[in-house]
Amino acid sequence: MAIDSGPRTAARALPPLARAARSYPRRNPLTFAYLLVILAGLLFLTKVLSGPAADHLKIAISTNPHNMAHDPLAVLLASPAFTATDSGVLSHLLIIAGGVGVCMAALERRAGAVRTAAVFLLANTIATAVATSVAAAAIHSGRYPAKWWNGYDYGISYGVLAIAASVTPLVPRAVRWPWAAGVFAYPFVSAQWFGLLPNFSTIGHETAAAFGLAAGYFLMRDGAARTRTPAPRTATPPAPAAATPPSAPSP
Repeated sequence: MAIDSGPRTAARALPPLARAARSYPRRNPLTFAYLLVILAGLLFLTKVLSGPAADHLKIAISTNPHNMAHDPLAVLLASPAFTATDSGVLSHLLIIAGGVGVCMAALERRAGAVRTAAVFLLANTIATAVATSVAAAAIHSGRYPAKWWNGYDYGISYGVLAIAASVTPLVPRAVRWPWAAGVFAYPFVSAQWFGLLPNFSTIGHETAAAFGLAAGYFLMRDGAARTRTPAPRTATPPAPAAATPPSAPSP
């Protein structure tokens, strides 16, 4: 008697794109959870809070030199939970859909959730430290505007750019280096220049991309080495010698 497979039959009947969307949370749990955090933060800033309250929160979570000098851990953890509200639709598609939804998911499936989170958080921390140090020095020397000391500087872009660079080894070989070049060139599209010095967020983005590229090749090489390492062979104990029957006595 035939047995109806129920949900499995229905899943196979779905188009490939619908099946991929249905299985996305199960295959990419970290990425899916982070997408929910980003969307919730975006709705909270734009739909729940009033304009002045949203501006106050943005300043409070900004990784500007003032906040980094007084409460660095809080802003390093809070800032990547909120994407910039002044970005256009194209920027949101590239950063959220492409950088998180596609690139982070690809890295999570290949390297695992723990390593993916480590790349994101370390890149965000290192890039922020470098960018803030440059900003503090440039503000004191008069190269940067003084208002940047406690201005807006929050968002997910440092970590996301690092993730986009880290998947370079996973893209087809023919477009691997154009992909990396595009990741490094992207921050300069909106860069401000002060002589030969770009704005400090551009420096942070370039630092994050460099860290992500190095981390991606390290993770892929480490994964390949693990794959090539043969499993240790278990020594097989020698088989016991067969007992020799006693010889028959001579007549």
